[in-house]
Amino acid sequence: MRKNILAAGITLLALALLFGVSYPTGLLFSIPISILNIILGLITRTPPGFEIQPESANIRLVIDRGVVRASIYQLVFLNSQLVLKRLSSVTVTVILAFVLAVVGLEVLGIVGALMGGITGFSLQEFLTQRMRNKMGSEMQLTSVGKSDIEIAYDDLSEVRLVKSRLYLITETSSLSASFPRGYSRKMKPMLANIFESKFTTEESIRAVEAAEKENEKSQHSRGDRGKLSRR
Repeated sequence: MRKNILAAGITLLALALLFGVSYPTGLLFSIPISILNIILGLITRTPPGFEIQPESANIRLVIDRGVVRASIYQLVFLNSQLVLKRLSSVTVTVILAFVLAVVGLEVLGIVGALMGGITGFSLQEFLTQRMRNKMGSEMQLTSVGKSDIEIAYDDLSEVRLVKSRLYLITETSSLSASFPRGYSRKMKPMLANIFESKFTTEESIRAVEAAEKENEKSQHSRGDRGKLSRR
């Protein structure tokens, strides 16, 4: 059960009944939309978040959700490579919500647009979780499909975690994935263990920059003292 979707559905149902008093024809849109959200909230499982799989010899870490270029991926960290398994495309994450919002706008104005947009999000979460459920076995998680992304660790020159975004940098290109709030803190020690010296964070970069500035200042200071002594 997904509590946030269920709560949204109940709220939308109350809103639909409230506006239905003054606009009864709008109930033909708002009531089914509200009930759909409630059903989706009841049948959509809560995402697992982080899964460390010690029983697997190949999989070191699985992160349930990362957004890359408006598509949602499941990140599977193997011994020698990272596989990003696509769960939903931009069609589901953006276009579906937009279409439902436009339909809602035509029927109930701003309130309808809000209902349509929320329903688009609920459908996205349901479809994404259904794709996760299909990838339950190790073979499915480690295989690379045509819509998936595969990155070998040897090709990475740097793996940088900045706030809620992970940057995967190679010599020729880079890719970034954004994560829900709170993931960054949990990911940090796990990624440091996987990537070791290639892994950097915003704090470590600032520390290096501060050390470099301090080094420059000390060099200037020694140079100035040398000039004074020669005089």
